[in-house]
Amino acid sequence: MTRRYQLIAAAMIWLVAGPSLAQDWIEYIHRPERFGIMFPGVPEVSATTHSSAFNVIYPARVYSVESRSGNYSMTVVDYTEAQRRHRERPDQTDASSGAGVWVMDVRASIAHAAQSFRTRGGEVTFDAWADIDKVEGHNLQITNPDQSRSFVAIHLNDGRLYILEATVPRGFPPPGLVQQSLFFLDEEGERIRYTFDINGQRIAHEQRSIGEELDGVTRIVVE
Repeated sequence: MTRRYQLIAAAMIWLVAGPSLAQDWIEYIHRPERFGIMFPGVPEVSATTHSSAFNVIYPARVYSVESRSGNYSMTVVDYTEAQRRHRERPDQTDASSGAGVWVMDVRASIAHAAQSFRTRGGEVTFDAWADIDKVEGHNLQITNPDQSRSFVAIHLNDGRLYILEATVPRGFPPPGLVQQSLFFLDEEGERIRYTFDINGQRIAHEQRSIGEELDGVTRIVVE
């Protein structure tokens, strides 16, 4: 199924749920942060920090939208200067700044983020490996104490950790439109798809067109 028809199918989930779920959906493409996604409105952007598996602090930005249908956020953690940050950490030791430690910190980022969701409370009802265009990651679904549901997608690509969280109220349909719309870009601003060998090693990088704008959906591109 093409991306266009996937998004249309996901949108129908929302439409059949009733007029109260109607939103001014946009396709939000952020070229510097190298991702694209559908949101029910223009996201607010805020700066924050993220503590890694090795207790190193990294800069991050949160792109968030609150709506009647739920709360949506994309957190992008910048691991691109991991080596420097390990060398400059206040509690630096030969072991903590040694060759390969910063690489392990980046590689552990998905598992570390997933564990933070498992331990924050609520019932985890889905917990599994996932990929988007062969950008590997992890998905979780959590029923929160107030019976709202959180759908989480965590992916690592090109030195950036992407943490997508969509929380919908009790009785609302899953946020399929948001989940299925996520994609990643390369340094040239083109959508990517990877190919792996049998050992899981990345062997090819295919550029794919972002595609035409969907009817009735505004596309916002941050350059």
